[in-house]
Amino acid sequence: MNTIQLTKGNEKQFYQGKLAIEKGDLSEDLFLRDGEILRVTDHFGKYIGTAMMSFEQKAEGWILTKDENETVDQYFIEKKITEAVERRTPLFNEEGTNVFRLFNEIGDGIGGLSIEYFNGHLLVTFYSTGIYKIREQIFKILIKTMNPASITEQKRFSVDSRMVIENNHITGNVSFPLAVQESGVSYNVDLSSGPMTGLFLDQRETRKMLLKMNGGSPQRFLNLFSYSGSFSVAAAMNGMSTTSVDLAGRTKELVTDNFNINNLPMDAHDIHIMDTFDYLKYAKRHNHRFDVILIDPPSFSRNKKKVFKVARDYPKLIEGALEVLSSQGTLILSQNLETYTLNQFKKDIDQTLKKNNQKYELVDVKGLPKDFPTSKGYKNGKYLNIVTIKLV
Repeated sequence: MNTIQLTKGNEKQFYQGKLAIEKGDLSEDLFLRDGEILRVTDHFGKYIGTAMMSFEQKAEGWILTKDENETVDQYFIEKKITEAVERRTPLFNEEGTNVFRLFNEIGDGIGGLSIEYFNGHLLVTFYSTGIYKIREQIFKILIKTMNPASITEQKRFSVDSRMVIENNHITGNVSFPLAVQESGVSYNVDLSSGPMTGLFLDQRETRKMLLKMNGGSPQRFLNLFSYSGSFSVAAAMNGMSTTSVDLAGRTKELVTDNFNINNLPMDAHDIHIMDTFDYLKYAKRHNHRFDVILIDPPSFSRNKKKVFKVARDYPKLIEGALEVLSSQGTLILSQNLETYTLNQFKKDIDQTLKKNNQKYELVDVKGLPKDFPTSKGYKNGKYLNIVTIKLV
């Protein structure tokens, strides 16, 4: 095993628990190979940890163990996956739920790898060519420990400076869309269509909140950036009338299919294929009012000449939503940009509401669910922030 030294002065943060190796952390990286297992030391040769190089967007590599006597091999990988599966036992036993994240990257001990469970079918995502090199080992381990109905792989890494996102069927019989259940509600998913499976698993707690939300009189729910309408379905199951808004043309079909699979008639539910900002202006002109508005935008998007950046433009979304939110209405504000911290997000929310002379109370703050464990050694892993407020 080769040894690589940290740049002098960078060792302190690794002694404090840092796991992600970034550009500039290593004294020499010209001859490193993606997927290589290395012994990492400080400038004086003192052992820091054993790492896998993993050239990806998030890191150059990951410290996998700080035990000098532990070998990173197939048995190490199997142990990490087995332990992660065991930690999900409560979810396997949860009635009405058969979809969740089975393995969450460095939070479960291996950076660059995630595994998602969809009613017996697995989606395995590789975030670097390094981790992809041992995919056959990972598949064998999963077949041995899980005996899944099928495995689909997703490659999600750069090749020759070009991002590649590609899904491939590996083993087992499966056809899409595939019906899954979460908290007793059914959703359609497609594991063959890139990163957009139809259901963002990290938002499970938000859907649970919508299922339990009690507003008394019939509630009107607006779902902005609705995608497949999972939030709308959860709200509808709780008796709300819903409006789903998204620019993607396939949204209408996806939302309708999710309503149909739950035997929900579409009479009290609208779908608008249009830009979110344009819809908010439209709703204001037509005096539409909503009791609950959920905003869950992408971190970045481009629509013709318009460019949306979540950290810059979120206040504009809040201002637009306030124009159509009923008095004492509820805003569920979600964002998933790693570098947009919860403190900054809450500060932007507070400043925007104060600017609009609107008083509010903080109802709830959520992050990632338990099946998305993170590590103290990688703070950016806590990427999801959901803040719920109520106007007063």
